[in-house]
Amino acid sequence: MADSNKNPGTADGCCSSAIPKKSNNRDPPHYQKQARSSMDPQTYQLIEHVLVDQSLPAEARIVAPEKSLTLFNLQEYIDRTLDAVVTAEKAAEVSTTEGRLGCSEVLFENSGSARTLAVEPDRLGVSSLSNFSSIRANCCVYKGKWIYELMLGSKGVMQVGWCTINCQFFQENGVGDTTDSYAYDGNRLCKWNVKTQRYGESWLTGDVISCAIDCDKGTITFFRNGKCLGEAFNNVRCGPGYAYFPAVSLSMSENVRANFGAIPLRYQVEGYKPLQDPPHLDLVQAQILFCYLENLLPVMVEEESERKSWSAEKKDLQPPALGDTRSRQCNLLLVAAHLFNKLATLLKSAYIVEACLLRFMLKVCDAESCLSEQPYISKLLDTMWTLMQDFELKACLENLIITLLTAYRFSPITADFKYPRMYLSLTLAILKHSQTRHHLLSHVLFDKIKFPVFLHIKPPDDKGLIEIVPTVWWPKVKEEGTVLQPQTHKEEEDKQAYLVSCEQLKNKIEEIERLQVEMLKVLLIHDDKKEPQGKTSRDLFLEKFRAFLKENAGTRLHPINTCPLPVSLCFFHRLIQALRYYWDFYAQQDTVKFLPSSEAYMPICEFKKPGRDNLDFQRCGGLLSHLQRTLSDGEGSKTKKGHKSDGNSGSRSNSNDCLESSVDPSCAEIPGDATLTELLDGVVTLYHIATHKQLGKMSALRDNMNEFINSLIDTEEKLAKCPDDAQEIKYELERAKSVFEEKISELGRQMAWVIAVIYSKTKQIDVAWIFRVVLKTIEKASAHEIPFQFLPEFYVDTCINSYNALKNYFHPTANFFDIPDNFDLSHKFALFLTRHFSDNRIVNSDLRDNITQALACFACFPYSLEVLEDLPLESKKSMMHYLTAPYDNRSWAQTNWILVRIWKGCGFGYRYTHLPHLVPSKLQTTELGVASLQKPCPSKVFQDLLSEMLREDRERAIRFLDTMLSQLNWSFSEFIAIMQQIQQVVSKTEPWFIDTRQLKFCATCFQITISLLRVVEMIVSISPEFFTDYSKSSSELLLTRLIQLLCQILNRIATRNGMFENVISLPLPGMEVVTHYPIVAATVGILIRLILSSKDPERRDSRVCNVLLSEPLFQINSLNFLLGQDECAEIDVTTYKKQFNLREISQVNSEEIKQVEDLIEYLQNEIDNKSKQQKSLKDEDVCAICYANPISVIFDPCGHKSCRNCITYQMMNKKECFYCMTPVTSVRDIESNDVDVTSTAAAAAGKVKPSSNNNTEDK
Repeated sequence: MADSNKNPGTADGCCSSAIPKKSNNRDPPHYQKQARSSMDPQTYQLIEHVLVDQSLPAEARIVAPEKSLTLFNLQEYIDRTLDAVVTAEKAAEVSTTEGRLGCSEVLFENSGSARTLAVEPDRLGVSSLSNFSSIRANCCVYKGKWIYELMLGSKGVMQVGWCTINCQFFQENGVGDTTDSYAYDGNRLCKWNVKTQRYGESWLTGDVISCAIDCDKGTITFFRNGKCLGEAFNNVRCGPGYAYFPAVSLSMSENVRANFGAIPLRYQVEGYKPLQDPPHLDLVQAQILFCYLENLLPVMVEEESERKSWSAEKKDLQPPALGDTRSRQCNLLLVAAHLFNKLATLLKSAYIVEACLLRFMLKVCDAESCLSEQPYISKLLDTMWTLMQDFELKACLENLIITLLTAYRFSPITADFKYPRMYLSLTLAILKHSQTRHHLLSHVLFDKIKFPVFLHIKPPDDKGLIEIVPTVWWPKVKEEGTVLQPQTHKEEEDKQAYLVSCEQLKNKIEEIERLQVEMLKVLLIHDDKKEPQGKTSRDLFLEKFRAFLKENAGTRLHPINTCPLPVSLCFFHRLIQALRYYWDFYAQQDTVKFLPSSEAYMPICEFKKPGRDNLDFQRCGGLLSHLQRTLSDGEGSKTKKGHKSDGNSGSRSNSNDCLESSVDPSCAEIPGDATLTELLDGVVTLYHIATHKQLGKMSALRDNMNEFINSLIDTEEKLAKCPDDAQEIKYELERAKSVFEEKISELGRQMAWVIAVIYSKTKQIDVAWIFRVVLKTIEKASAHEIPFQFLPEFYVDTCINSYNALKNYFHPTANFFDIPDNFDLSHKFALFLTRHFSDNRIVNSDLRDNITQALACFACFPYSLEVLEDLPLESKKSMMHYLTAPYDNRSWAQTNWILVRIWKGCGFGYRYTHLPHLVPSKLQTTELGVASLQKPCPSKVFQDLLSEMLREDRERAIRFLDTMLSQLNWSFSEFIAIMQQIQQVVSKTEPWFIDTRQLKFCATCFQITISLLRVVEMIVSISPEFFTDYSKSSSELLLTRLIQLLCQILNRIATRNGMFENVISLPLPGMEVVTHYPIVAATVGILIRLILSSKDPERRDSRVCNVLLSEPLFQINSLNFLLGQDECAEIDVTTYKKQFNLREISQVNSEEIKQVEDLIEYLQNEIDNKSKQQKSLKDEDVCAICYANPISVIFDPCGHKSCRNCITYQMMNKKECFYCMTPVTSVRDIESNDVDVTSTAAAAAGKVKPSSNNNTEDK
């Protein structure tokens, strides 16, 4: 069995060996006395203590000294001792090559796998580049018991095990899919040998999977982190012709690292041998030498401590004369030199480093006081730098750090987090050594390994979480978002126990995090420059950090080569802690020159430096090279605040010099040290490229848990209502309840980890700080015209994303309203959105759309809407001014949605968060996410402001309304056209198929139509005079166009058994939102506000009614349809469908139903009255263009005739006759012979003009 209780990284067994014990004959007393007289007593005692002390293990005293040991014969004694233990080891050695064929160094084969697998240079680590890739080792076994280990770098689909040379693997077939291959897949919990069976435990990233084969018994067994998973196969074919290779098959982006025996196995299994022989002879020699070193090192530390204290007391101490006795320090160094004469060569081996050096260092490192100085580690490293050659030391240090990282990644996670704390303590102690730190930063930490992995904390598996969080509790949340309090005493106890477990877990994690932050503080030391032209640790770290960002921000690398998102998230948080520490340190040193970290921001002048553009991020004003060419001359000549540049002012011969020498107020500000501002810029970049993505992924866990909780609540309600005689149904409900409870318990424990590690209060403060930084940076940059254009675009994205993370990811786990100054943050964020969503200095339209979308989401929540309402009046007017800009030649869909949110809750039946026939699911969410499902929160403040601004600039308002009606006409026409195409397809007898993209476009056009109708409804309500003030020529035109559109909608939608009703009855994916209610409610709401503006029938505006009744498309039956009173439609009993009726819609109240009834009654009375007065027209008196209205006007000079409506619309586009194409100079009324004002006004430039340039971006 595997020894799962003993981690191989511990310090036990440094000097253990199976060497026979020999007698230790001492020199005669008289010889010893002679040696003592010729040598310093302190030196003699030192050598006796180090090499021949009785406390040493027996194998270290295997050879008796032929004479008393001195510094002159010490090396001879060490050589004889090592030779003796090697001879004894050889005598006891048993051959381990029997039953194995292949190279002595076991590696993965790399032939034929270059295209599908990425093999690391040492040929032990592999990553998949295709859907399913396979590789095997260069060694096979046919007899005996063998084992190898796989350290998992991911947790996806992988099949690991053994195969024969005859197994052929392809893209779809891997290890276990052929007759003589056997595999285990911990992702799918099964074992594979052609057919599959359930087996094993679920594996996680950081697990160690041991694959063991017994060729004598024909069995294969797998182990996870030293725990046996049971015998997987007992029918493995063995004998002549059968030899088994280690082999793995990986799906896309999965990666593993194998240990065939090049380093000690992390989990030894009794009776099984590694495929690669360990260096036994070197190992026993190293163990003896480390036994000696274990005695020597405390003496060296003690001597150094005494010397430092003595030097502090006697500062004028002079070095000893050359003829005097050697100092104790010199003697210690001489003894150490003899040891390292042999040890230095051995420490080039990775096996020796892990088996001996790492264990020795762990033993002498005090993990309990990890943040304090570690004198033993420091002295050991000093000695190694003194006594080892460069090539030996560099190889040793590289192997040491790689071994440390491997041990940290793949050590088991216990409830006390002992192993992570132990390895991090040692790593910190090593990094505190200045010379070692410089070397590692220059050559190892970012070049040979991924240093940020040291800053990640591996989560426990499910069993570990059960031990850490034994009791699980989960909050029950209603659909409206309210949290239910515990109903019983047990629930309250479970809640308290769960919260206590989360708090205890958080405290343990914070201990680990403090170690990791301290490591970064050490790497950011700024006063350890060794040479005048040398670099400090901080300089080296910033160079590597910038290269790290460039590597992970680009798209050229395959995802397997980039830093994992969970690691980047931890890296981000630790960097912020270290950065803020040093930032505040500088501020305390010079309060006048530097700001505290709470007021930190990026100086704008830093963005103008060409060297900062090494990540290929675009700036707000375009590419840096473009800005340097086009803005240099403009900045040199005009530096006034608010100056606008079109980018065509020319350039100078040296734009960089011009940029640096130009007068810029922003460059005079220095918020912090230059190296820290560079680090701050890197932290913002890191949030943009990785951190925000991981925070979003973690929120999915909470959303998934909430879905299960809602399902559990629903099941419990059904179970309570289930009658006692329905036993079968009751059984199924109870079974479903148990499944939900089990899944919620699992997710609840995982959520405890998220609460303690991801969404903790300290992490929320980190993200809030970076949000403040970028917000203040943008605010500073925005005050200057040209510097703002140099601002990287990702600063704007980070500002939006970090606020979204605080509001939607951390909240409610870490409450947003607990953040200090949360209202001030929201207020500044609102100012940022309102200032920049229409900022022409931002050249990227996608970035402006992102800001507009953020503003639309911001306006959806009551709290943030109040923040918008509290903005200064000028900011609110500026926002509304852009929102009411004409809907041509600009992106208008999202700005229109903002106007919809301002109105939602005030319109006819417009109080729903989701459509009545659907549930609020992910299928309904738009690109605005959960913001689209928020409760209505109309803003009377913005409605009044909108009304005021429309009245102040009437011509601009008319243009806005005209273009809005044009877009409404376009969107509804496109919607109907696609619906007709769908009907034609489904009417065919053969099988039909409709492209989902076409269905999505159809639903989008429908939703755009509804949103435009709602904005029209709002304007008709707050400013009806734009349609009803007949003293203005534009009012009649706008009213007529609007009435035509409304009649067109009613004719197409409000018809029984029509095209619309037939299509929406089909089960088409993505068309769930297309239904009668939303569009007819908006349409009838406009009609009610136009016609029934006064409750008194005598005071109602009859002219609106006349325009409606005179519209040829209007049919009173379309309004009767809304109340289920369509009398014209024939009802087919065989295909009867439930008829639409507003009375059955819960969102429509009784008052609104009464309004619809009054509207129908009023219009019916007007129709009856008009029919009594109406005279029949002769054919020659009817307009030849529309065949609906009587001829009423005549054109000059050609004399042709038509109705007023037709010529009015014609004059808006072309000032020429319908018939003869003659230019029309004037239009006269036939009866009065006066010039027709309406048509003439339509022909005038700048009044009402239909939009011919539809915005293709929104379409």
